[in-house]
Amino acid sequence: MQGRRYWVEQGEIGAVVPDGTILSPVDERKKLEAGQVRLTTGDLGTEVKWYVQSPCYASLFATLEWLTSIQLPIVLRFYASGWFEEFHKTNETAMHRLNDIISRGDRHFSSRTMVKEFDIKDKPLPTLLTECINKPNVALDYAIECSYEETTEQFAVQRIGSKSVINQVWGPFPSSFPCQSTSQYGQTVSEAYHEVLNTGKPRYDHVLAAMRMPDNVVFWVPYHRLVMPKTPSLKKQSVLVVAELNQVDIQLI
Repeated sequence: MQGRRYWVEQGEIGAVVPDGTILSPVDERKKLEAGQVRLTTGDLGTEVKWYVQSPCYASLFATLEWLTSIQLPIVLRFYASGWFEEFHKTNETAMHRLNDIISRGDRHFSSRTMVKEFDIKDKPLPTLLTECINKPNVALDYAIECSYEETTEQFAVQRIGSKSVINQVWGPFPSSFPCQSTSQYGQTVSEAYHEVLNTGKPRYDHVLAAMRMPDNVVFWVPYHRLVMPKTPSLKKQSVLVVAELNQVDIQLI
């Protein structure tokens, strides 16, 4: 985000960083790990950036006072085993959320992949997922096809849809992070596939996962997904997984 930039250190908001000052990623990370908070504000809004598990509490309390009258919207960008990004349209909601994060900042996550199932009949689905249920052929372009391999007793990615989130972010490569079946992420998200194959019915989930991006930076990615059984072939049982980036009813911190 562009605009006036400040660093908050030990509860004190420093002077505006001179225009043209550029920190290397390594130097910025050192500041954040040391407990400093980076503030950026301009015509397009305001960003607060920090590491949750750093000695940053005094600086966050100073930031709370600063948030009362700054440019909206406000982005809270914080690192806790991966980057979170939260957008707030009012000062009040941003301040309330920051207070909440401060009170829970010492939490450690038992898992970096959270899956929460919802009944399709009880919760409205995003437009894309609804369309995929009503028109299965639409799903092919947006879906990841995963087949059960009896030799490894795991699911493996067979095809990546051209319009899928994975293709747009990681490309059409079965070796990319979200396609690795042996990773903690891959094992967690594929647990539901057995259920779908056994019942023959689609399943709707909210997922929040710490995912490694192509540039090697880890972000917490919230998305909705629809898992559908594919008509079985003579050789393999497969599911189609359609995902849509969206806010989820899962809160870690």
